[in-house]
Amino acid sequence: MCGRFALAVPRRLVAEAMGVPDMPDVPPRPEIFPSQLIEAVFTARESGRRMAGLFRWGFVPAFLKDDAVARPMINARSETVLTLPSFRAAARYRRCLIPAQGYYEWRKEADGRKTRFYCSLPGSPVLALAGIYERAVTAQGEVRDTVAILTRTALGAAAAIHPRMPLIIAVGTMAAWLDPGRTERTDIEPLLSLPPPQGLKASSGPGQPTQLVL
Repeated sequence: MCGRFALAVPRRLVAEAMGVPDMPDVPPRPEIFPSQLIEAVFTARESGRRMAGLFRWGFVPAFLKDDAVARPMINARSETVLTLPSFRAAARYRRCLIPAQGYYEWRKEADGRKTRFYCSLPGSPVLALAGIYERAVTAQGEVRDTVAILTRTALGAAAAIHPRMPLIIAVGTMAAWLDPGRTERTDIEPLLSLPPPQGLKASSGPGQPTQLVL
């Protein structure tokens, strides 16, 4: 899963990496938590322009208007995102990219302790995490723009940390992922199974040696 990530690089670098004129003006955040507002990039269907906005991290399906049952979901599995009723419409029509400097993951040790790892890609200040978004209106009439980060089965040594990892979209695939014209399962499924970028590294904490993950 992906339950925390970081984005503390200059706004200019984030905008350049995501291919947008600018990003929302928010302070650097070395650790971002679920339920917070996060930046996401999407393509406007009407104009075809790539845009950035703020979304609440915790996806709420549009058909859930009752706050008592609308449990926000921070992640969606790439293997089932096109079939589950909660996610399939967003996966077809409302895909986005979430910029991240890196993400955190926890490994459960034999003695019950958990070791936290920070995963990033040296030489790439910004990663593009695959996401889906939804605009929900509550029973009280409140408009909510919410988002979830897609996850996939962890590959290689990453599986030694956690069985899941975020779905990271490579630079060459970003346009295809954001293309609002790709709405058929046959167009989207190949994007959900692309391998993560090579060279991802993980550090278990300050002063600890960096370990090669992928």
